[in-house]
Amino acid sequence: MRKRRNIIPVWVVGALFLASGTVCAAAPTAGALDKAQILFLQKQYVQAIDECVKVVKEHPDNPAVVSQANYLTGASYANLFDFLTAKKNFKAIVDQYTGSVYYEDAYMGLGDIEFLQENYSEALKVYEQFLRTDPSPKRRATLYFRLAEIYLKQGDQAAFKKYYDKLQQDFPLSFEARDARRLQEPGSYFTVQVGAFTNFDNAQEYIDHLKAKGYNVYSVLCMLSGKKLCRIRIGRYATEKEAEEVKRKLESDGFLAKIFPME
Repeated sequence: MRKRRNIIPVWVVGALFLASGTVCAAAPTAGALDKAQILFLQKQYVQAIDECVKVVKEHPDNPAVVSQANYLTGASYANLFDFLTAKKNFKAIVDQYTGSVYYEDAYMGLGDIEFLQENYSEALKVYEQFLRTDPSPKRRATLYFRLAEIYLKQGDQAAFKKYYDKLQQDFPLSFEARDARRLQEPGSYFTVQVGAFTNFDNAQEYIDHLKAKGYNVYSVLCMLSGKKLCRIRIGRYATEKEAEEVKRKLESDGFLAKIFPME
């Protein structure tokens, strides 16, 4: 059904749409894709895709199974950084399975893929289209957050304030409302970079190693000479002095480290 490719993924599982998705939600056909879900959660994405293909062949006329399989397949391809195929799977749900329990997650996924690639104008279109469908309160809170964040990145303070205020007013106790408060903080900070990888397994192993030592690790995707690159960084520090202290600790633990000022 698909060609195997040399994907060089740099996704940190749990970010963006996968954090808010319903990968383990109970669907009307709960059980048909249990194995695929387990494989996905074990980060065995290619195997999860294979299992989804198998299940769809067995239940081609079952919309609940097919939509769930499409979502798991799309999420797996996103983690393999095959964004084009991931979008096709999410779009199939949005276009054909509007009644699916995965409909809203798929719609959110379409926007989040654009957001992750920093295609902010495209992400904005998707999020605003989704908002016009009158999504559930849970998704609306996430949409307000994403819209506020994008408009802030684009320098549109009026639009940023509109969605920031709506989030705080309509969903004051939500995680998104709490997290959005950081958007009000000064934009400049310092971070410490400890590595850059084009290979997913190497990047994930490095991230796990750093987390085991208690470091606040995150990854940033960029393109370098046409290749996907995952930059692994530690923390966001208000002063260079704080970043320098972390850099010294990292070096004492055997890591190469470099401080970067960020905006």
